Amino acid sequence: MLSQLSTLYSSFMRGTPLLVQLFLSYYGIPVMLNILNYKFGWEFSINDIPSMLFVFVAFSLNEAAYMAESIRAAILSVDRKDIEAAWSIGMTGGQTMRRVILPQAMIVAIPNLGNSLISLLKSTSLAFTIGVMDMMGKAKVVAGNNMRCFEVYIGLALLYWPMCIIIEFIVHKLEKRFNILDREVQQND
Repeated sequence: MLSQLSTLYSSFMRGTPLLVQLFLSYYGIPVMLNILNYKFGWEFSINDIPSMLFVFVAFSLNEAAYMAESIRAAILSVDRKDIEAAWSIGMTGGQTMRRVILPQAMIVAIPNLGNSLISLLKSTSLAFTIGVMDMMGKAKVVAGNNMRCFEVYIGLALLYWPMCIIIEFIVHKLEKRFNILDREVQQND
């Protein structure tokens, strides 16, 4: 049952646009709170909820689905022979996971997790659609005030791009750190 629910969740979150999920969060959470207020006699004020909360909910649920798939795939990529070898020397399931599976899975997962982080950064521009004033929102206001749209959006691109380059750099360093096999081969050459 839990496996089927997680599969359904992952499929829904990966199969629908983030913008739709953002609107579902923005319009759906107040509806759910109204139902809870009515059913349990609570008095949650829907007007006191900051728009940023809806952004966090939508982005968190969306990224969780993608990251879960990345981690699942990375764990499944570990060679079954390595797992059996760990069991044959008497390692428990937990020890096998910590000492054999996770170190190898991290090498596979890090690039995908880095890509997800970059995608999340770029997706923050959608927050303006529900009234959160982010970089995209500020750019739209400035472009609307001075009618210099091209220059404003070039400037915005030049803000996002270095942030993505920094994330790529960090991910590359993490890949090198976790990839023990490459370090051993380079040292032996």
